Amino acid sequence: MAASVNKTSPNLSKFLTARVWVAIAVVLFVTLFLLVANRVYHSQPAKVVVNPKNLDAAEYQKLNDMLAEEQVGSFFTVKLPQLKNQVLQQDWVSQVDIERRWGEGVVITVLPREPVARFGSEHLIDVEGQVFRPVNEADLQQNNLIMLQGDADQSILIMQQMQQINQWFAPLKMQVADMVLTPRMTWIIRFTNNQRVIVDNEMTSQKLMNLSQLLQHQLSDKREKISAIDLRYKNGFVIDWKAEQPSNNSPNTNSDANSTDI
Repeated sequence: MAASVNKTSPNLSKFLTARVWVAIAVVLFVTLFLLVANRVYHSQPAKVVVNPKNLDAAEYQKLNDMLAEEQVGSFFTVKLPQLKNQVLQQDWVSQVDIERRWGEGVVITVLPREPVARFGSEHLIDVEGQVFRPVNEADLQQNNLIMLQGDADQSILIMQQMQQINQWFAPLKMQVADMVLTPRMTWIIRFTNNQRVIVDNEMTSQKLMNLSQLLQHQLSDKREKISAIDLRYKNGFVIDWKAEQPSNNSPNTNSDANSTDI
């Protein structure tokens, strides 16, 4: 019996020793893995890459210059929502998409605002009524853009009003060429046919919609002779007629336009 115990003891000792070495190896491996992972996690700052898609040269350079000054952290620690908000602080930026791409870095894709009109002399405005300053000032000189003017706080209202007016006057093939909202909330509108309309802030939409109907029906035969219409009246409006051009055989006459109360 004693001989049997002595025979198994060395085997048990070897087994326990092997388990100790395996445990030590596992601990060392886990420790090494954690050290490497921590080093990678907190490695050098992530490379921020601006996707040139959708951007012109000036916009691409503007974003690169801005992001070069930002401390974004490493590839894994960079806070994407915070970085996104920083890019959105550029008023000409409409949308931002940011993602981590292994081997490339943190890739930023931007969609710039599309202007539909100029807003004053130094800004543009998009279809949602958001006013922004373009990166390239040459964009302010685009001849295909209409001119809107007013307080920037009223930009959404101004854009909505322009869209509504264009819809009402579309059957007449008349679109807004430029429009001003004064501090007194008076609308001054010039259409693409150079006819002007002035309307106050009382029942503005109703007055403009009624005018579009009148021009399509009751005033259809006189429409080409109209220079301007003033809708700032409760019970009617004033038409400013174009001056009639004298014929070659006619004597010179006063060329001032006549006004008619209706």
